[in-house]
Amino acid sequence: MACRTPSVERVADKTAKAKEQIDKLETMIKAQESSNKATFYHQIDSHLESAKIDDARETDYQANIKTEYTSEFSLEKIAGVVTTALKAAKVATDPTNPQAPTSPEAIDAYSDVVVSVAEAAKSSSTAGASLAFSMSRLAPGTIAFLYASSINIQDNETFGEEAVTTTAIYYRLIQSEKDIKLQGAFDATRIRVAADLETYRRFIALQANLVNQLADGKLSFDAYNVLDEKYAKKAAELQKRVKDGTPVEKTASARVDFVRTRKIMSTSGLPTSANHELVQAAIKRMSTMGSSYKKIIEKAQERLGNGYF
Repeated sequence: MACRTPSVERVADKTAKAKEQIDKLETMIKAQESSNKATFYHQIDSHLESAKIDDARETDYQANIKTEYTSEFSLEKIAGVVTTALKAAKVATDPTNPQAPTSPEAIDAYSDVVVSVAEAAKSSSTAGASLAFSMSRLAPGTIAFLYASSINIQDNETFGEEAVTTTAIYYRLIQSEKDIKLQGAFDATRIRVAADLETYRRFIALQANLVNQLADGKLSFDAYNVLDEKYAKKAAELQKRVKDGTPVEKTASARVDFVRTRKIMSTSGLPTSANHELVQAAIKRMSTMGSSYKKIIEKAQERLGNGYF
């Protein structure tokens, strides 16, 4: 059974029509699993080829479904499903740190990756779709992949002004002995900081996409404000974790290595230039749409000015 938020469950319990529509959404997304899985595995193959990994062995695969209102941000439920699978998996990594990928800190970092991928899938835009896939190296030899796809329904009479979204999240864990050799010594802190940096960029990109969706009329003002506030809060939390977790390097080579890692991870999300252009174009459209967009435009312009996007 799909995971449903309490607000959606309450609506489903009230009328037969609401329950029927939600059940239909979940049936539709389940029917897409075969094609979504094929897309997911194709993306994985491409990433493994780029990483020069040719001995990948699958240790876990799962598909999970969540149904919620578009503006809901159910971090605990869906992230918990995936991270529980991670904890249960036998993780092959550096033998000197066998439990490091499943430490509480690592699980927290990966939970945020899960949520960012799921949130990106809610958008039907190209910008959102580009973030709905993730490759996360939990440790040398242990790589987790995520992919998400969503469908939604809009029925004002049944659900109110906001759309209900059903999202399927696909999770695959692979092991590779070759990757251990390619990556070298395990550094839990460095990997965790890199993951937080990637996820920080993902939430900034999601905020840029919210502005774009609002300008396209695909998002209500209320939904925009709710999600923007939640994404901004998560981005600030991740930014602090990156700053607090960045190790003080003792050698020049270590500093260069960490900077290189950050640059590599920074390309995993939507590039900053793309965020900037996306928001600028949205502002231009909204400037012709009336005074009700004034505050949104001012906030977006301020963020552009201070380099947020």
